[in-house]
Amino acid sequence: MYQRSLWIRRFCSNKQPAADLRLYDGRTKEKVGLRGGQKPYLSFYTCGPTVYDSAHIGHASCYVRLDILQRILRHHFQLPLVTAMNVTDIDDKIIVRAQESGTGWKELAHRYEAEFWTDLRRLNVRPPDVKLRVTDHIPAIMRFVQTLIDKGYAYRADDGSVYFETGKYKRYGKLQKVILEPSATAATTDGSHKRHPSDFALWKASKPNEPMWEAGFSNGRPGWHIECSTMASHIFGQRLDFHAGGLDLRFPHHENEETQSCCYHGVQDWVTHWLHTGQLHLAGQTHKMSKSLKNTISIAELLGAHSADEFRMLCLLSHYRSAIEYGPETMSTASNVWRKFVTFFHDSKAYVDGRKPATYSAAPESALFDSLLHVQANINKHLANDFNTASSLLALADLVSTVQRTMNTNERDACESHLIGASNVGAVLAATRYIREQLHAFGLQTIENSPDSTALVAGKPAQSRALVEEMVKIRSEIRQRAAETKDAQLYRVCDQLRDGLRTAGVEVKDHGKETSWSWS
Repeated sequence: MYQRSLWIRRFCSNKQPAADLRLYDGRTKEKVGLRGGQKPYLSFYTCGPTVYDSAHIGHASCYVRLDILQRILRHHFQLPLVTAMNVTDIDDKIIVRAQESGTGWKELAHRYEAEFWTDLRRLNVRPPDVKLRVTDHIPAIMRFVQTLIDKGYAYRADDGSVYFETGKYKRYGKLQKVILEPSATAATTDGSHKRHPSDFALWKASKPNEPMWEAGFSNGRPGWHIECSTMASHIFGQRLDFHAGGLDLRFPHHENEETQSCCYHGVQDWVTHWLHTGQLHLAGQTHKMSKSLKNTISIAELLGAHSADEFRMLCLLSHYRSAIEYGPETMSTASNVWRKFVTFFHDSKAYVDGRKPATYSAAPESALFDSLLHVQANINKHLANDFNTASSLLALADLVSTVQRTMNTNERDACESHLIGASNVGAVLAATRYIREQLHAFGLQTIENSPDSTALVAGKPAQSRALVEEMVKIRSEIRQRAAETKDAQLYRVCDQLRDGLRTAGVEVKDHGKETSWSWS
């Protein structure tokens, strides 16, 4: 009893302090400790979509990976995040697509925005605490632009557009090294009126038949980069703890955001920690998934072929900064890992409920408890090392194998001489609970609740479950009769019933005289 109490105290006190967390810093190319962890809350801003078309799985991989990071920060490191994400609902691409389809630009943007939030919900991506739409913040964007003009960092071009003059900011190139040629030798080739090729638009002058807003410097609409700086500053002020997005946004989008925001607020650094996710590409291709390359798979198509949990598992099996490959082989691996955990929870449930014979030994708990503490320490170390989810999953899978060996090693006969045998059901239950909670913290929704049949088949009609229960019961009676009579024909009938149920998506497992089942 004392040993068990000691283990419980060790397990419950082994919480991960946020001070242990080390994050990759793209500016220094090394890992740095978390800064600002003692604040009342930490701000986390994510660059959202430009809503001119359906989102594809390249977008999904970015938002699922960032959702995983946010869940780890909240659940594992106990950090109080406040999250925000923008939606760009006015842009060149939106205007062009609306004109091509004969649809109003507002109608088009709102339709795809609604579809985007639905897609995220189906992927079990937690919605941001604050949703920001560009067209709701036009006055604030105008003030931001005017302030940069007043400070001498921006200028009005001949056509009325307003550009940020990158040569005025000496630290331009923080996120990606940039060598700016002198203005006298550099030439613009994009047909704009800017002074230097690296200058970027803060405000685009109006054109015929395009939406525009009246501003003191000219009539027009916002440039792309100014939107995020304005909206993030509106919510979080002159400092962001986390700013996240895909790796393809690092330059020029995030570089320009950082530049104009530092100048606007008069600070050395606007963002404390930049988080960039690796790009997704299709198997056999090296370039990223892109609508312009016509190699996209929509999120609806993804979820027609795989579950949200299987795709999330694909994301978990790679580091968030690494490229991710989508194809039959990688999805098969992700599905098999996911199924391993689901099957384990069913086996554990059958074991705890007594349908699978319990094991007995003289020291039933200590070895499994020690394994559990070892795995917990390793997962703490992996997640503190820039969110290493792949190694964390491997550690959880090893613990699953350890528990399964415990459940499948029947030492009942060796202990029959004991007046009271000691089973390790309690240790199995503790390990199962820890595994389930870790997977829940990663956002795997199918296995986030207790490992019983109702949690795993929540999406199945009650009538179907009742029918399967009855068929499994009948098969168990036939199997019992076959064992009593040694009738090979009855055993074949049991096998045929099991195979038929598997074809219908039901996995049947026999545990001695007992049987359990689950949706496959």
